[in-house]
Amino acid sequence: MYAEAFRSIDAPALITGADLVIRDVNEAGLSFTGYEYEEFVGRSATIVSGDEGTYADIVETVLDGAAWSGDFELRTKEGEGVFGRGSVAPIVLDGETRGYVAVFIDTTKQRRYENTAEVLNRLLRHDLRNELNVAYGNLQNAQSRIDDDEVSAYLDRVNEALTRLIGKSERAHSLGELLENSYEAENHLVRLDYVLHEAMVETIEAFDDAQFRFEEFPPVRVVADDLLTTVFTVVLENAVVHNDAPTPIVEVEVEERDGDVTVRVVDNGPGIREGEEDLIFGREERDQLHHGSGISLFFADNVIKSYDGDIRVDTDREEGAAFEIGLNKAPSD
Repeated sequence: MYAEAFRSIDAPALITGADLVIRDVNEAGLSFTGYEYEEFVGRSATIVSGDEGTYADIVETVLDGAAWSGDFELRTKEGEGVFGRGSVAPIVLDGETRGYVAVFIDTTKQRRYENTAEVLNRLLRHDLRNELNVAYGNLQNAQSRIDDDEVSAYLDRVNEALTRLIGKSERAHSLGELLENSYEAENHLVRLDYVLHEAMVETIEAFDDAQFRFEEFPPVRVVADDLLTTVFTVVLENAVVHNDAPTPIVEVEVEERDGDVTVRVVDNGPGIREGEEDLIFGREERDQLHHGSGISLFFADNVIKSYDGDIRVDTDREEGAAFEIGLNKAPSD
């Protein structure tokens, strides 16, 4: 009964002998690490350790007869480091420690959301500083030329800069709150047509001067969470806000394949130059003064990654930009 309970645990778990050599591992542990049972059993527990310092602390704690718990980096067969929470406890029989049982909980999604929230705050501070400098500079010009006919133009620029500042502050605050409230939520199956329809309605109501073209969305289920609606909303907003056409036009297409689905958001704006894909998603900085195009795409990029999906922009276009969001479908779809 105990062996069956051990193997049915959803979290990766293993049992070692007193010598810290692996004696057993459950199915979740094999699936998570990528090893076959024969490759795993009989090896030192160091095979899954991604942090020598933490492993040494674990060994010292359990050899003293105490249980250990804390943050731990697990190393898969492919060499990928996965951050999470781990616990190791002695197996004591008849007063003697016969081995140890270890359980690992993956917190990669939580860490990604926490890191995303941190960078959102950094980008917000950067944008605040730049916009305030614009406002201050134009205000100084207006004050020094108070009797000049151009004073109203300077004051208009101040107003526009402050309006942008307020908008960015509100967006950063709302996206940060979404991350904080959702990082503990596990990925689950979401109806793509429901989510897309909700995002389309919200964006159409916000931009009545733009045209949106789309057909009926397929009722497929994808692996995501409650943030997916916001992801589509910010990508749709981006297609309008950065569009310099007299009438912004945004087309939404959905392409299904066997195991995944791609949502394309195409606009008639200025497009994205080749080589700037990582820059617009905030994945890199050209220098301290040139960041990505804003916090919204950075947010979308990191949330989609947490679903094991991908988001990219097609730079090989003569006109406009095409954002492609790839999501994994439910196995039965």
